Amino acid sequence: MKIGVISTLTGVSWGGSEELWATMVEEALKDHQDVAISICHEASIPLKFSEIRQNHVRVFRRRLLLWRRIENVIAKIASPLREIFRWKPDVVCISECGTYESAHFAELLDFLSNGAIPYVVVCQFNSDSSGIGNRALAKDFFERAFRVAFVSRTNLKSAERQIAHTLTNAIVLQNPVNLSNLSAVPYSPSSRKNIANVARLSARHKGQDILLEILSSPLWRNREWRLRFYGGGRDRDYLDALARHYAIADNVEFCGQVNDIRSIWEANHLLILPSRAEGTPLALVEAMLCGRPAVVTDVGGNAEWIEDGKSGFVAEAPTAKSFGRALERAWLAQAEWEKMGIEARSRALMKFDKSAGKSLLKVLLDASYSYRPNLLPLESSVLTDGING
Repeated sequence: MKIGVISTLTGVSWGGSEELWATMVEEALKDHQDVAISICHEASIPLKFSEIRQNHVRVFRRRLLLWRRIENVIAKIASPLREIFRWKPDVVCISECGTYESAHFAELLDFLSNGAIPYVVVCQFNSDSSGIGNRALAKDFFERAFRVAFVSRTNLKSAERQIAHTLTNAIVLQNPVNLSNLSAVPYSPSSRKNIANVARLSARHKGQDILLEILSSPLWRNREWRLRFYGGGRDRDYLDALARHYAIADNVEFCGQVNDIRSIWEANHLLILPSRAEGTPLALVEAMLCGRPAVVTDVGGNAEWIEDGKSGFVAEAPTAKSFGRALERAWLAQAEWEKMGIEARSRALMKFDKSAGKSLLKVLLDASYSYRPNLLPLESSVLTDGING
């Protein structure tokens, strides 16, 4: 079986949106499938995906010449897509950072239009503020897919509202977690409350500017806390300047990208995600598995994981006023944080997919076999595993 993967990520070396397809590729190689991937020129595959890095996978890279709006960027990356189709995949996985990115790839749509190659779309992110473009085109693209996978039910329902159409071929998949050790992380006895934002430093989507505005209020200035940002991104300098602008820089620390997730929760008590839009953030699931509660906004899959007042706190909207109220409720309940972390961990252990990559692989194999049922290999280990979550 030949599996093609097309990732729409551009302009950065890697992101949480890439973890699912990359884990799926590792599983596909174990199952003796052939794989080729089409990724942007800047992509740098992490060391943990050893099989991909060791040239067991054919890699087609797309080079971007200029940074422009998405419509112009897509025009520059569409043409190299023909390389992966010349490879003649039996099935294609299209991993989208944003829900409607593929609908702008004219050449991709042309390659898929004759229906000869089944495809599965994975939508990692959705937002009402993102451009949808041609709704009829997006609807047709999704309808012709074997499956359209979302990482939260909320984003699936949002997409159906945005295109005014029920996606009968839609499913919900989970992203894999970056934890090999699933035991609880001991709760820090520190009297000072250390709160962590684990996310790409992108205020437009992740809302870190909202958080800094809240913490600059007179009420929070008189409290003993430390905010740590974990992650990289283009807004690093802006957020640093904003912390200084609000005169709270002494209580704010930028820790950069940290690969050891457990070390984050050895040092911190609470996850803070004031996101304006999400899929289902890996940082949330990982924090819960480590035994930490979270304060989140009701976007993406956040409220599907957090039970307000029991395993964390959910703000109704990604605004300073709404998130400030949720953060205040959390602060007043800080004596319960350790107990809430235990509840969060129990909930996450029951809910998360331990074999997310294998779940996506099963969907892709099902897609290919549905077009060629006589090739169904009964010995395939993947076909015996269901989709979790």
